[in-house]
Amino acid sequence: MEHKILVGSVDLLVNHNSNPILSVVYLTKNGGDLFRKSLAAVLAQETDFTFEVVVVDSGSTDGTLEFLQGQPVRLHQIPPEEFNFGLTRDYAFGMAEGAFIVSVSQDAVPANSLWLRELLAPFDYSAIAVVQGIDLLPADRPVFYWEAIGMFYQTRDCRKWNERHRGIGLSFANCALRKSVWQENRLGRVYMSEDRVFQQRITAKGHQCFIQWGANCFHSHGYPTISTLAKRCMNEGVGYRNVEVLYTVRDLIFDLLRPTAWYFWLLGLLRGRIRSLPELFFPLVRPLSVFMGNRFCRGYIR
Repeated sequence: MEHKILVGSVDLLVNHNSNPILSVVYLTKNGGDLFRKSLAAVLAQETDFTFEVVVVDSGSTDGTLEFLQGQPVRLHQIPPEEFNFGLTRDYAFGMAEGAFIVSVSQDAVPANSLWLRELLAPFDYSAIAVVQGIDLLPADRPVFYWEAIGMFYQTRDCRKWNERHRGIGLSFANCALRKSVWQENRLGRVYMSEDRVFQQRITAKGHQCFIQWGANCFHSHGYPTISTLAKRCMNEGVGYRNVEVLYTVRDLIFDLLRPTAWYFWLLGLLRGRIRSLPELFFPLVRPLSVFMGNRFCRGYIR
């Protein structure tokens, strides 16, 4: 499937007037102020190599498109109904001209001006196909309690995946990859967790993923309602099914009764750190929602 390009901008390179070594790729939709901060931090990177910024937008209505028209980026639009996690990312990566692709989420803000250099450095070793950056919790806005204490991804679905992949969970929110490796492992249609699909595909062929602890972005998620939290977790369940991680009834019961989760639940209540209904019901909502998504949902829940 090929996306129709509705809008294109003038191709501009950051740093020098030559072919880019690296392409920073965004998928955007109503990115708001966080995306503007993210792009500003990307454009402020200190590098000794050329890079470009590619943005594929799928229906922004919040001023993101107007903002991008004045930025040194290559902008492409697709109709929102054509968006698919796998196909759209394939399309965006295909627009990249660099030998290396950096994938960054629209709400992930590089923590310093050396982020790109840190992501690129490990590729000096030919065996490394993907470099995974590290997300830091932002200090300028509230953070969901269970993310703040590192317990959001502690259910058995996540643990099974990490056990298979030596503790590395690839995330396209903050990572770099060789374009040649992607070209040999295009995603195709994927409804959720296309980064895990990609990781499974390339590691099966012997490619290595490397964690770069110095490549940091400020990145977190908010869940204003129980339904938004449940939807997120159900979609994660769908994503894990895409990579043959089965979340069983036994897993569900174990996670629902897990003492560590309830210890931190009580601690959060006593210390006043649990302030919302999604935070209050998280130890129940996440296991139940992951189970529903993993076992009963056929595709991405919008």
